[in-house]
Amino acid sequence: MPKLSSETVTLLDGDIRVFKRPRSRAWQATFKMDGTWVRVSTKCKQLSEAKEAARELYIEYKIRQKNGLPVISKRFADVAAYCVADMQKQLDAGLGKKSYRDYVIVLNRYLIPYFGDKFVTSIDYEELQRFAKWRADKMGREPMASTLNTHNSALNRVFDEAVVRGYMNRSHVPVLINKGRDSTRRPDFSADEYRTLIRTLPSWIDKGREGKSRDMRHLLRDYVLILANTGLRHGTEADNLRWKHITLFEEKGDVFLEMSVRGKTGRRDIICRSGTVNYLKRIQGWCPDVVDMRFKELVKAKIDLPVFRLPDGTASQNLRQTFKRLMIDTGLLTCPRKGQNRTLYSFRHTYATFALLNDGMDIHTLAIQMGTSIAMIERHYSHLTPRLRKEMLTGKRYELSKEEFEEKVLE
Repeated sequence: MPKLSSETVTLLDGDIRVFKRPRSRAWQATFKMDGTWVRVSTKCKQLSEAKEAARELYIEYKIRQKNGLPVISKRFADVAAYCVADMQKQLDAGLGKKSYRDYVIVLNRYLIPYFGDKFVTSIDYEELQRFAKWRADKMGREPMASTLNTHNSALNRVFDEAVVRGYMNRSHVPVLINKGRDSTRRPDFSADEYRTLIRTLPSWIDKGREGKSRDMRHLLRDYVLILANTGLRHGTEADNLRWKHITLFEEKGDVFLEMSVRGKTGRRDIICRSGTVNYLKRIQGWCPDVVDMRFKELVKAKIDLPVFRLPDGTASQNLRQTFKRLMIDTGLLTCPRKGQNRTLYSFRHTYATFALLNDGMDIHTLAIQMGTSIAMIERHYSHLTPRLRKEMLTGKRYELSKEEFEEKVLE
């Protein structure tokens, strides 16, 4: 209970106290509910008006108590601050999920700016509908279903925190609805486009200005080649990749390159296409701290240094801009089949397409390699099914004799 001033006025036989805090012009009201002192501003500067407001507030809180609503609530921004601090603490300790970063961004960019001053108990279905319109206007488009799932998860973390702290009851948490657009597969590269890109890279690198600009182009070349030959996710998985996560092993006379990557679906081990070792050796060749080691020694040493870094040792965050410059210079920025601009993520989809069409990889193996679900592979790559079954569809592979037809089909 805060210390009250000498100007304290009591109402309803002392159940309500009206007072002023130092350096405040508005009167405050305080009363007990379920053994807990509730203090709230009357927002009135005149005592007579403050008394009336205090009585109304007391009755309002009594009704809340009678209807099972928390007597003490909190504004959304206050509860969200607890969530952000907790998630950031776990991320800094290396224990938090990758999705926590997304939740923090969503909270700071969308949820807190809109709901910040509202009490968590006042957020209902109608308020969520108004927020959905505000968000679409802010984004300039209707968000995809996957984006809404992230927003809903972040919002639920705030509601869960509010329930745990007693600021709202579980029964009053609103139901969140996802009516976003279905996600679409990002554009990839055709085999011809990919070959054109790879052949153009050496001369394109030489055209860059000497110094960091050209270093960025060198790094981008091996970065995109590794993405296209592993299915690695651009961003978190590539950023987290260190030399200690790379392994060489031999089986039946063949040498295999394995990477242990960590991203949105946790950690997984992937087998790289054979050419990947050459791209890694090229990166090693411009890193002064590992250049003198044999590659086998480097991977055995399990050195805790990032793979994708510039000669000065810095891990650049500007590969997107360099990639866009490459796409513009080669005329490959816009995919003619989908009409969308390509991104670094396009190499992950290129890997999946080539694995299905050229390598004959089955969907189950591809899903494990890429760290996604079979349903996701089927949804995004079902357009390849006719080409995967081209021999069967043209009758060239499974032409049957009359006897075979009767035996296999009419049995």
